[in-house]
Amino acid sequence: MKVQFSERALAYLRAEQAYLGRFDKRAARALVRQIRKAAEIIGEYPQSAQAVPLLPGVRRYVTAPYVIDYAERGGVIVVVAIRHGRQNPIAPDQGDDLPDQFEG
Repeated sequence: MKVQFSERALAYLRAEQAYLGRFDKRAARALVRQIRKAAEIIGEYPQSAQAVPLLPGVRRYVTAPYVIDYAERGGVIVVVAIRHGRQNPIAPDQGDDLPDQFEG
């Protein structure tokens, strides 16, 4: 299944890569490889991640230490958020990044 990244997810990924790159270029490259591999797995097995109870249609995939929230509709998976596991998850009132077809 095709995997796309929302602007929120891309912005986080770019910021995290830049942050890591200031200290360790290899770690920054490893982050990108890790997220790409996770996207491949999500595309292959979209139902394998845990459903997020307060965000209908959203699933949460963990690729330590990162957490990926995504929604699947009509053959396309949209990664709506990426975060470090120590950061707070997106809340229902932050779901405004979800395209209309992914809400409720």
